[in-house]
Amino acid sequence: MTRSHQPLIRLARFKVEELQKQLAELDRSKASLNDQIVRLEASVPEEQAQATQSKEGYLAYGSYAQAVIKRKENIRASLTEVETQADALRERLSEAFQELKKYELLEERRLARAEDAVRRAEQDGLDEVAQIRHRRSH
Repeated sequence: MTRSHQPLIRLARFKVEELQKQLAELDRSKASLNDQIVRLEASVPEEQAQATQSKEGYLAYGSYAQAVIKRKENIRASLTEVETQADALRERLSEAFQELKKYELLEERRLARAEDAVRRAEQDGLDEVAQIRHRRSH
């Protein structure tokens, strides 16, 4: 009889779950970066309004606006990196999931063969009993 694939299934399932956790973490990072962009964009009108109230504010606004633009560029670069990592992780997750399904299918087949062997053994036993009874009756 062939060995159980359960250890391989557990290992593959663990790998899938770990990759799913990593992907969820990247998704949280992506959401956080998007939130940072939204907050930055929301702060611009407030700063513009304050800049119009004084000459110093007006002069400082240019530096602030450049800093916001640079910060958004940095965040977008981080978003691109996170998305690249997420794409690679999705590919690894897909492969891990396929591996898990392969082991599960192998285990199903192994169990089906074992069940067939038990049924054949039971049927052989019943056939033998029937032959013995048949011989005794003749």
